[in-house]
Amino acid sequence: MLSKYDNQMITNKTSIWRFFSNFFVAIDQLGNAAAGGNPDNTISARVGYYNEHFYQENKVPWYWSTFQKIINTTFYPVDGPGHCHEAYHNDPGEIFDNRITNFFIAIAATFIIIPSCVLIALLLYLLYALRIVKQKQIDRGKNLEKRLDSCLFITKSTLEELEEHGTNFPREEAKMKITELKNRISQIGNVIS
Repeated sequence: MLSKYDNQMITNKTSIWRFFSNFFVAIDQLGNAAAGGNPDNTISARVGYYNEHFYQENKVPWYWSTFQKIINTTFYPVDGPGHCHEAYHNDPGEIFDNRITNFFIAIAATFIIIPSCVLIALLLYLLYALRIVKQKQIDRGKNLEKRLDSCLFITKSTLEELEEHGTNFPREEAKMKITELKNRISQIGNVIS
């Protein structure tokens, strides 16, 4: 099957890359769920969140920073530096549950992260050396547009649920969340303008 692509670079714009990328993201999410994480997150996004946005600087537990080094090194041929942090930004609006135990972290390291990263790194570095894959370029404008579209879909769905099922719930907490949401939208607007 790859013979069709012998003289062609496989990038994130090719159909073969998108197919395998979607397939491996699904497996990645299954692995994250098996390791006690949110089944809608990838392991990389979870690791990026805990390393870059959850803990205070210099307070990140050793295992999260070790996972990040392993995963970032694995995906360097296609993503360049900072794979986990980018994965977090590409998985916006997700809930990263921190109610994990050392048991689940040990499962993640022993059965998921280290073995899969070794295999993936061997493949990616070989393809990179053969110039079949290259590092992707990040389009921040396109990423922002996708995130804002996601926010629009979430708020549309929220409004539809309220219209369909009413407001038979404690409203004070919802009002506080709406105020916080308005403040964040205002901050985004200030940064963009």
